Amino acid sequence: MKQHLLKIAALVALLGFGQLSAALVQVTGDITSDMTWTADNEYILDTIIQVRNGATLTIEPGTIIRGQPKGVGFNPGTLAVTRNGKIHAVGTPAAPIIFTTAALNDGQGRPVGGLDNPANATRALFSGGTANGPLVTGVTLTNGSFLDANPKTSPLPPVYQGNSGQQKMFSLAGGVIILGKAPINVAGRAPAGAPIEGRAYIEGLPETPDTIYGGDFPLDSSGSIAYFSIRHGGAIIGTDNEINGLTLGGVGAGTRVEFIDIYCNSDDGVEIFGGTVNVNNLNITYADDDGFDVDQGWTGRAQFVFCLQGFGYGDRGGEFDGDDQAAGAVTANFKPLQYSAISNMTVVNRGAGIGIQARSAFGGEIYNSIVTGAATGITVSAHTGSESASNSSQARALRGELVFKSNTVFGNGVAGGSFTNFNLFNDLPAGNTGNVQLSPGFRAFDHTVANGINPVPLLNGGDTAAVGNVAPLGYGFQPVGYRGAFNPQPSALLWTTGWTALNIRGVLVDTGNDGL
Repeated sequence: MKQHLLKIAALVALLGFGQLSAALVQVTGDITSDMTWTADNEYILDTIIQVRNGATLTIEPGTIIRGQPKGVGFNPGTLAVTRNGKIHAVGTPAAPIIFTTAALNDGQGRPVGGLDNPANATRALFSGGTANGPLVTGVTLTNGSFLDANPKTSPLPPVYQGNSGQQKMFSLAGGVIILGKAPINVAGRAPAGAPIEGRAYIEGLPETPDTIYGGDFPLDSSGSIAYFSIRHGGAIIGTDNEINGLTLGGVGAGTRVEFIDIYCNSDDGVEIFGGTVNVNNLNITYADDDGFDVDQGWTGRAQFVFCLQGFGYGDRGGEFDGDDQAAGAVTANFKPLQYSAISNMTVVNRGAGIGIQARSAFGGEIYNSIVTGAATGITVSAHTGSESASNSSQARALRGELVFKSNTVFGNGVAGGSFTNFNLFNDLPAGNTGNVQLSPGFRAFDHTVANGINPVPLLNGGDTAAVGNVAPLGYGFQPVGYRGAFNPQPSALLWTTGWTALNIRGVLVDTGNDGL
C-alpha cells in the first residue's frame, strides 16, 4: 500500500496540485504585536521575520509557512523569535505545523534556478493583495508554482537529479530560531559596544539588539512549539554563518519544545546554545552537518531523539560541546558549567562520521541510547587549541562529571568510547555501567523504498541485552524499559507517525510491524 501511496504522492508533487487549497499571505515585516496565523492561509516569509517588542505569535495546527530561498542580495525566509517575543505553535499528529520552502518548481520536481545548486533557487514573486501591517493578504503567485506543492501529503524527496549529478533538497529556505533569557557561558560577544557577560549574538542572523540571547532567568519561557516540521532549510547568511533547522539560544526551562521534525537541512538539525530548555521527541533526518548539537553551557535534558543520516552526507549524529572556549569566549568562571542529561537517543549514521562526540568541556549523563553506522561510535575528546585541559570532556569524564550508562554501540567502524584510564565498556572509571557492544537487530535501512526505514530494534535478530537493562532515570524523564528512541514492541505506533516528512513519504514505518 505504501508503495502505491508514494507513487501517487510523487505525481501530486510533480503536477503541483494542492497549493490552491489555502490563501497566500506574504509576510514582509516583523511581528511587533500579538498575531495569529491560521490554517486556512499559507504564509510566505520574504526575509528574516522577527517576533519582537513583546509580541506573541500564535500559529494554528495545520498551518503551512514557506521561507523564501536566499537568492542574490536577499536574506532567506526565516522565523526568529527574539528574547522579547513569544511563540505558541502547537500542532497535532493529524495537523502538524509545517515550515518549508517557497522555491519554485521547474516542472520536473527541481528548484527553478537551482538545477545544479539549490542555494541559487529562484524566489517566488507575488502580485495583488491587501497590506495589513507586516502581512499582505490575498496575494497571487505570479512566476510559477511551488516546488513543495503539497507538503501535508506529499513531502519532497531529499535529493533530485541535476545536470552535474545528484543534488540535495537543502538550503531552499532559512529555518526557525528561538532566543531566550536563560544563562549561557559565553562572554564578550554582545552587545558590541560594551560586551556583557553571558550574552551573545545568535549565529545565522545579523548582529542587532534583537538577535542577542542569554540572561539570568533559568525558568524563562519563550512559549511552546510541538508537532512542528521544519524542512529544506539551512540557507547560508555568510561564511561559517548558516541557519540550523531549529536553533534554541538561551531558551529557558519554561519553554515547551517537543515533537519536532527536521528534514533535509544543510547545517545542524537542532542546535541548542546554552539555556535550560528541556526537549523531547526530536526526529532529525538528513542533516548535512550534525543531527543534534548542544553547547555553551546547556543544562537541560533531552529524551527520545532520532538522528538519521543518508544519501552520503552528514557529520556527527550528536555533537555535544560544553562551551565555546576554543574561540576564546567563555565566561571567567566557565559558568554555567555544562551538565546535560540525554536519554533514549538512536543515532544511525551513513557509515561515516562520529555517532556521538563529547568535547569542549561537555559534561553530563547519556543514558539508554543506541549508536550505529558511524566510523567511530562514541568519542570523548581531549582539549585542543586554547581550550583548558582541566575542563576538557576527557578530564571531566575522569572526574565522574561525564558518564555513559546503558548505551548500545554496534555496527560502527570502531566502537570508540575509551582513552587512557577511561573505557565505557569496562566501567572505567566507576559509574559507566551497562554499556555494551551487542547487535540491536535493526533491519537493513533503505532510504529509497516504502517502509525502508524501520528504527525498531530486534526485528533482525539482535540481542535483547542490547535493548533492555536500562538505567533508571531521574526527575523529568519518562520512565521506559528500553534503549533507543522507539518502543521495541513491533505493534507499537511510532511517535513519528502521521506528521513527520519521512513517514508521510512512506519511507519511515508507522509501526515496527512493517510487513517485511
